[in-house]
Amino acid sequence: MKQPVTINLEHFFAKRLYPLALGISLLISLLFPVTFYLVEYQGLKRSATLYAQNTAEQLKGVIIETRALWKYQIYRFAELTRDLSNDKEVILIRVFDERGAPISNYHFASEAASSWWNRHPPEGTAPIIFNNRHLGRVSIGVSQQRLLLETAALFAVSVATGLLLGSLTYFFPLNVVRKLEAELQDLFDRLRKAGRDSDQLRQAAQASERRLRELIEGLDAIVWEADPGEGRFTFVSHQGEELFRIGVEQWLAGDDFFAGQIAPADRERVVAAYRQTCRTGASRQLEYRRLAADGSPVWIQDNLRLVTDDQQKCQLRGVMVDISTKRTADEALRQANTELTHSIDALERRNREISHLHELGEMLQLCRNLDEAYHIVSIAVRNLFRTEAGAIYMLNDAGRRYELAIDWGKQPSHPTAFPVETCRARRRDEPFAAEPAQPRCSNTNCSFSRDYVCIPMVAQGDTMGLLNLKSPDLHGHSELNSGAGHSPDLQLAVTVAEHVALAIANLKLRETLRDQSIHDALTGLFNRRFMEEALAREISVAQRRGSAFSLIMIDLDHFKRVNDTFGHDAGDTLLREFGIFLLSNVREYDIACRYGGEEFICILPETLPEHAEERAEELRDRIAARRFEHLGRALGRVTMSIGVAAYPHHGSTKDRLFKAVDEALYRAKEDGRDRVCLAKTPPASAAGSEGATSAMPGT
Repeated sequence: MKQPVTINLEHFFAKRLYPLALGISLLISLLFPVTFYLVEYQGLKRSATLYAQNTAEQLKGVIIETRALWKYQIYRFAELTRDLSNDKEVILIRVFDERGAPISNYHFASEAASSWWNRHPPEGTAPIIFNNRHLGRVSIGVSQQRLLLETAALFAVSVATGLLLGSLTYFFPLNVVRKLEAELQDLFDRLRKAGRDSDQLRQAAQASERRLRELIEGLDAIVWEADPGEGRFTFVSHQGEELFRIGVEQWLAGDDFFAGQIAPADRERVVAAYRQTCRTGASRQLEYRRLAADGSPVWIQDNLRLVTDDQQKCQLRGVMVDISTKRTADEALRQANTELTHSIDALERRNREISHLHELGEMLQLCRNLDEAYHIVSIAVRNLFRTEAGAIYMLNDAGRRYELAIDWGKQPSHPTAFPVETCRARRRDEPFAAEPAQPRCSNTNCSFSRDYVCIPMVAQGDTMGLLNLKSPDLHGHSELNSGAGHSPDLQLAVTVAEHVALAIANLKLRETLRDQSIHDALTGLFNRRFMEEALAREISVAQRRGSAFSLIMIDLDHFKRVNDTFGHDAGDTLLREFGIFLLSNVREYDIACRYGGEEFICILPETLPEHAEERAEELRDRIAARRFEHLGRALGRVTMSIGVAAYPHHGSTKDRLFKAVDEALYRAKEDGRDRVCLAKTPPASAAGSEGATSAMPGT
């Protein structure tokens, strides 16, 4: 007798899953905090380097104004220190001379610099170069307290996440394996039982063959004979009475009992087989159901053949064997195979979904703007679900309304916007399925359809928007609104919403950082870095088109007097209000920038010098007529000195244009301030040498 098969998959997988789960926990617990710290630390060093470069540029401006006395302009360094320390990020400023020795008066260290967490702060350095001479360098250190706190928080989250994922990695597969092991053990038990039953049937069939030869009454099968012409039985062994609880007399007395006892579902097939045997004389084996006295079906195997007796009369003879047990075992095996096939199909589907999610994540990382991201998400959602319609709504800046970002499908058009408080999914902070028994959401698609699912898009704890889907894969999820667990399809939709929310948050952050990198924080104007790039671009465009543009340099007269009289807050207010004034008085395609301190530069594309001079006079008149106040106190009459230069009239390179407009501004201040001076046209020899220089390759 064969030994029973014992399956022990749980122990096998447990020994292999434990190191994997432990490795995943340790990897997630350490990888993200360490990576985050190293990346952010480098970012702080870059920020410190930018601070150092800006400080070096401003110190160079001090050198330009004071030449050899720059080292004694301590008050200017104090102003720089105050401006930088207001950021709460700069904790250390040091200035070194050309030999690398620190300059004692040019040193600043905040209280945070002595803290233990700033023992090794990120530092950035920049050289101070004037007229190609290295005069020293500036070193600025920034605080890493926020970075350490964020890294500690991320470490705690990573540890919790690592433990959770490690537990899931270990216990979830074990539960699946445990269930599969039980199912396989049950399947093997059934197969063993079916095998035993099959052996018994085979032994019974062999015994029946022996008994048939001897025509003994103890045959474990029904031996029968029938007249094919009359369609009735002529002989049935007594086993038919035991199996079907129908007396032998009733078998023989029925006119149509031969076919009438067959189950209706099998009757046509079996009768056709009997007739085929009568026509061809070929032996046949059939499996079908016959009805017992109580109407219950009994599976039998009927082996029949056509014989001819001595009187040349044809008779059908057969042996009926009960195969109900075998059919039950076969059906159980077929059901087990079907369930296994469904499990494999579900696993393959999840693999495809994971692959689609991975591709979606990669595509979202490559997006350059939100419109491109919305388009990619609409395509990805249609690949993952059989969506009939859908939409993405985003919260507006005030956080009071959902506004339509993109929609798709052939359903009625989606509303362009609706209040946040009308969305049930937003109020519950979890997916909401529109079911027939649920109240409708006003102002959303739930108003005209009962089979939508609304999923909040949350990134880093903040709700970004709403993913609205109509899909047969998501219909009927009433467990959502009852608090039950999510189905696999709905969980996939929630995961997609999380990916989309995180990608959109990253894109918005990228746009914010780009805007901050090119604008001056105080005035809202473009900063000096952007101005230099824009000026180089305008020169290139003008050279290519053969056109002209003008440059206006503005200096607020007696700005230091405002600071000394009313305080530096009043000076900041004046600069801020002047930035607003400048933006409102230039053309939309003009480029207004803060050059540094109280100096401003405007680039006027396609503007001749005489027109630029007129525009400068208008600005001077308007600023003189405007009144500025700080905390209710009038700051007095504000005037400005303006220098005007134009390309290519006063220079065809950036340096010459700057020199021309700076000299014009200097003349305006020398002539008594509150005036506009146009740059002087350079001599023909200088212009010729300048044009030749600008025409040289690589210049």
